[in-house]
Amino acid sequence: MRNGNRTFGYGCFAVNLLILLVLALVVGFLGYLIGVGVLYVERGPGVAVLEVRSSIYDERPVLEQLDQLLNNSDTRALVVHVDSPGGAISAVEEIYNALKRTADRGIPVVASMGALATSGGYFICLPAERVFANRSSVTGSIGVLVEYYSLAGLLDKIGVQSQTVTSGQYKGLGSWAQPLTDAQRQHMQDIVNDFHNFFVDIVSADRHVDLERVREWADGRVFTGRQALEMGMVDELGGLHDAIAFAGKRAHLEGEPRVIRASERTVSLLQMFRRYGPPPWGAAGGSAVPAPGLARFWMR
Repeated sequence: MRNGNRTFGYGCFAVNLLILLVLALVVGFLGYLIGVGVLYVERGPGVAVLEVRSSIYDERPVLEQLDQLLNNSDTRALVVHVDSPGGAISAVEEIYNALKRTADRGIPVVASMGALATSGGYFICLPAERVFANRSSVTGSIGVLVEYYSLAGLLDKIGVQSQTVTSGQYKGLGSWAQPLTDAQRQHMQDIVNDFHNFFVDIVSADRHVDLERVREWADGRVFTGRQALEMGMVDELGGLHDAIAFAGKRAHLEGEPRVIRASERTVSLLQMFRRYGPPPWGAAGGSAVPAPGLARFWMR
């Protein structure tokens, strides 16, 4: 009888443990699914570091991180640490404008280039009062591009014809099934040129460099940090530590400043679908691939 009670007790313990494990897995999965997470910011006066990494398709994660850092009353200065080849023009411009507003509030803004800060990555550095680059950093690539894929040749080979009725010669421009006409190509080139001129104007104004001199760089070439310093594209050779030290001095912080960082917010599956479109098997609410006739312009 005693052995039976012991066996029963062990069994109950095992069942309860299994239930707890299942509950933990369910809660964890639901948390991942709905995006439960807290953006934790270190406490203490100091220099906030905003991380901008990888290709930029959506400005919201960076802006959310920036808001958290600026809402911390201990933030005295901001270092933008960029390791990015750029991305969609609209997203890059949103981040640029947010950093410009930060500087206009009187908060010292300093930029630090990582391994890569090209095109839109360089654009994001421009609101900074001082830009640091490692000697081995790669920057530049000032320019704009738009790309699309034409399947017209493939469709012809398999005997498929696309028939499209539009309200004008430019409607449906960039369709996968139709090659660009000369007029459409020129229209796209005009848009690219306009964006490019905007990029060059901002570089000239923010870096206080003659416009024609900037045009000499702005042909898509990349440069090392050392070359960029000689050209006036950056202000000083140095890494993130140097940029933080400079920002601390600008904020009148004594000694080595405390670094305030924001951890990445948990991104849920639902948020990913809303931001980037549904998974490959399809879902309601959008498309993971731009629709034919739509083009995205890039600073990369």
